[in-house]
Amino acid sequence: MTAIRDEQGHGLEHTADDLRKMHREAASADGLERLLRWLAGRVDGTVVLLDRYGAPLHAFPEVPWDILRRAAGEVDRVVTGEVRAAVAEVGGSIVHIQRVGVDGDDATLVVIRRDRFTADVRVLIGDAAQLVGLRRRADALDLRYRRVDRAERQAREAVLDLLMVGQFDAARRVAATLGPALADPLRVFVVEGPPAARARTIDHCEQASGGRAWIVRCLVYSRHVIVLAPASAEPDDLGDALCDFVDVAGGVKVGGSDAVALRDFLTGYEQAFHALAVARNGKRRFARFSRRGELAALVRPRGYAWVAATLEPLTGHRPQRAQDPDAAALTTTLGAWLDFYGGAARQLKIHRNTLAARLRYIEGLLRRPLSSLDTQATLHLALRVLGGPAGADGPATLEELLDDPEVRRWADLQVAPLLRAGTEPFMTTLRVWLANDARLDTTASALGISPSGVRKRLIRTEEVLGRSLLNGPSARYDLWFALKVLDT
Repeated sequence: MTAIRDEQGHGLEHTADDLRKMHREAASADGLERLLRWLAGRVDGTVVLLDRYGAPLHAFPEVPWDILRRAAGEVDRVVTGEVRAAVAEVGGSIVHIQRVGVDGDDATLVVIRRDRFTADVRVLIGDAAQLVGLRRRADALDLRYRRVDRAERQAREAVLDLLMVGQFDAARRVAATLGPALADPLRVFVVEGPPAARARTIDHCEQASGGRAWIVRCLVYSRHVIVLAPASAEPDDLGDALCDFVDVAGGVKVGGSDAVALRDFLTGYEQAFHALAVARNGKRRFARFSRRGELAALVRPRGYAWVAATLEPLTGHRPQRAQDPDAAALTTTLGAWLDFYGGAARQLKIHRNTLAARLRYIEGLLRRPLSSLDTQATLHLALRVLGGPAGADGPATLEELLDDPEVRRWADLQVAPLLRAGTEPFMTTLRVWLANDARLDTTASALGISPSGVRKRLIRTEEVLGRSLLNGPSARYDLWFALKVLDT
């Protein structure tokens, strides 16, 4: 044991316990401040940590501006690197100045006390200075890691954004730079769970896919992780692993898509989203999409004349002012809103007021009320047809476009599960709900039941159909079209 004594002979016991305490303070969450505060109390003085320019970063109990100003000459010698340590006497105080820690750290530690610094006191301060330097380096590395992690996360979100708006080549280039490359064909999984468990979910998907899956935290739904996995010959490679994962991870559900081409990512995402509704309401907590075809794929070969007529006010728009959104921005906004409603602001990274203003502008251009499910379904189909491979011209009206045997067969498949015995109340509720623009309150009034009763019926309908009605707009659009076709 070494004794630290001042000139009056008062001992300050410097023991191995001091080192243990300093290490404990330095290792805590706010370790730098706690260590400096401990040192100030231990030497019965004032401790100041200066940055590379000599400005105080931390001070305990407070910054002694007058003493620092009067000792500025010696402080500058240490701050500029002329010497590693210096001592100054200012009035009745002794100022000990020392460079901090390891090479590359430009901070300076200043300790001020009334009693002179014995050799053992300087050893204590030197030990503390080393720990200050190590803690600063650890904090700097942690900050750099968090910045890199945030940059990678944002880049992954950007790839997802590019896929959402159909920029597949750009998405491939960015993904190839970060790794892994985007698979084509692929399967989409949407994993839902507590936000705090997302890191564990991502780690599990990384391991289960052998690092070949593209994994992104969903911007719109904070509980979702989106996984784009290679569609191998064995479709359950990652699916089996996720199925096992939900058995051990509390509160986790998974929906999976069919194998789709990369350019059909949105279709795969919608399939996984609808499968998630089945997993959420069922007992297994893992579900795959039950395929019934895609309307846009059926009408696309004959649908371009109708799409051109429907979307021309939007796609042909030329802004009057440079700061106004152009046709591409408005089309992207409309597509995002039709897919995510209010969540489109997060997906597009714009303010909700900006989203609302753009939607009002789009309504004015199209002269259609976006609050109408009729309008939403029509525009959603038009955008999907526009986003696919070009086809030949065809009928100019929606009614003519839907008057097709293949479309009627598609419509039959959409509602077939609701035509079985015992599902009549669900079909009636669905019809009234769609006729009332998917509003629970007006549907409840029309049926003479409570809004919660309507919700329960719709949840049961989701289980029967295997589609998400309450949270997935695309299912509403499909069913609206299916009933329109069958009622014609």
